[in-house]
Amino acid sequence: MGFALPAPGVVLGVASLVLREGATLETALVVVRAAVDAGVLAIDTARAYATVDDDAAGERIAQAARAQRPDIPIITKAGHFRLGRAAWDVDGSAERVRADALRSRAVLGAPPSLLLLHRADRVDDLDASVRELAALRDEGVVEAIGLSNASVEMLDRARSITTLDAVENRFALGLDTAAEYHYCVDAGIPFLAYAPFGGPRSTPLVTHIPRVAALAMTRGISVHRAALAAMLEAMPGAWPVVGSTRVETVLDSISSADLVVDDELRRALGEDLRSRGVGL
Repeated sequence: MGFALPAPGVVLGVASLVLREGATLETALVVVRAAVDAGVLAIDTARAYATVDDDAAGERIAQAARAQRPDIPIITKAGHFRLGRAAWDVDGSAERVRADALRSRAVLGAPPSLLLLHRADRVDDLDASVRELAALRDEGVVEAIGLSNASVEMLDRARSITTLDAVENRFALGLDTAAEYHYCVDAGIPFLAYAPFGGPRSTPLVTHIPRVAALAMTRGISVHRAALAAMLEAMPGAWPVVGSTRVETVLDSISSADLVVDDELRRALGEDLRSRGVGL
């Protein structure tokens, strides 16, 4: 079936809604429901987004979004899982990938729209993992497949085995290079860019893109909204995955799709990225 999202727009990732200190199911559902009402394009989750007591916490949150809007795409990931309070492990074996896919389908009540190998960069036998993903797609257990956290070399290797429907890698503005994004654009593969603001352990976004931040301040909008709008225009074929944990911030991110990007904002983002050696 493949995997496609309309553009421009953002995807909501639920990792922080599950894993951050003090996270609750009630808060997560409030944020997700507000995002779905506002038109978020998809929900991004994973088997690894689990609590100590619930191995499918993240997917249950995604299932609530699907119950609210049955056609919303659900992205999940296999081969990376929680062991305990502060421990995770990786297993990309065919057996584990299949077990994760079947568990995801059961929790979601339907095939995931997209199943990604979560930590392609930590898998010993990538070929076996990719062959199993392809089999799961052929069998209809999942609708589409891809890799997450994969280098260009890994993507080449995987594509020698089967067609990839999507790739999800970190692309933090002002921090990460765009090599995998450009590879995916050239190959016609949708690119999901997680942690566009840098992630929870990063320095503040304003330090990565100061020109965009200054311009946003003069216009009375958040640097996050301005950055996403400029990113959406500058990176066709990419969809930012935001990890909002509050209704206000997720609505602000979603509204970036409606912000007009003019020459000044376009120039500010370009200069910020070039000054850090990570230009598009």
